[in-house]
Amino acid sequence: MKIKGSWLGFALLAAAFALPLTGCDDDEFDHDPPPGKGTLYVVNKTGDGMDVYINGERVKGVGRGDKHYYDLDPNVHRVALKADDSDRSFAGDVDILEGRRTIMDVTTDLGDYRRFDVYIYFD
Repeated sequence: MKIKGSWLGFALLAAAFALPLTGCDDDEFDHDPPPGKGTLYVVNKTGDGMDVYINGERVKGVGRGDKHYYDLDPNVHRVALKADDSDRSFAGDVDILEGRRTIMDVTTDLGDYRRFDVYIYFD
């Protein structure tokens, strides 16, 4: 019985020391906005690559299952997304806050194949 008890104690001690090393990774969006700017992340959770337009200007697109960030002046910006291989699209106004990250999670709208479903939040 003593062997089991010492083994259990060792396992608990090892777990206690390892826990800080394996902590929760909350760095999915690890790019900090430059001074005086805000950052827009477009997170593509669809099976399509997409073209991205900010205020009517085409910028670097986002591949399927990928994400990309854009440093922008704080303001309301018009963002349009267009799927590479289909008619699926989205257009809307997005608030960019100074010193903050604005996240656009883009998924497929299951109710309408021509649209993306977009959830916008601040990180």
